Amino acid sequence: MENIFKTPLMKICSLGLALGLFSITAQAQEEKESFFKKHRYVNMTEFGGLFGRFKYQIYYGWYPSTNPPQYQVSNKVNFSLQTFNGIYLNRKTSAGITVGVDGYGKTLLMPVALGVRRNLVQKKEGGSILLGGLDAGYATTWLNEDDTGFKTTGGLMISPTIGYKLPMRNSSAWLINIGYRFQQAEYRQLQQGDLYWTESSETRKYRRLVFRMGIEF
Repeated sequence: MENIFKTPLMKICSLGLALGLFSITAQAQEEKESFFKKHRYVNMTEFGGLFGRFKYQIYYGWYPSTNPPQYQVSNKVNFSLQTFNGIYLNRKTSAGITVGVDGYGKTLLMPVALGVRRNLVQKKEGGSILLGGLDAGYATTWLNEDDTGFKTTGGLMISPTIGYKLPMRNSSAWLINIGYRFQQAEYRQLQQGDLYWTESSETRKYRRLVFRMGIEF
């Protein structure tokens, strides 16, 4: 008996199946390329400073002492670096993930947030753009190291900004942004008394004016 796989009918079916699989693969690739052509990838990387006044506790009352905690206020300038990675939902709006590094004295916080960027005003094609942004997420302590007896945990982070995007000829753009940054962190300290150990905690709410410069590509 002739091998069934060598019959003309099976050859035609095999060829049809191969063409069908090729067509499905080509269509999926085309849809993928079409999606990224319509919703192109965007990266905005910025660095700058955090400016504000900082109120911090400098004394903890020992149990059973009733001494009130003491505070001190000082002006602070801290370093900030962040990168936004996302896609354009339309010509003016992009959404994605923002990851950053913010230094607050000995504390190094790493915020991870959902971010949105919006082109607000552009007077002429290819001209400067008024840019608005909003990031909201959680400040982690993945990069932070604590002194012995201390434990730092992160908290809520919210940062609205507004600024300018200055397009370049290669589809990239310079960024200049100013805004507000709220960031929360909790500090715990384990203290040794005369007879036993006690633990005290303090929640700090960092409120900073943000100024950053960077590039979009």
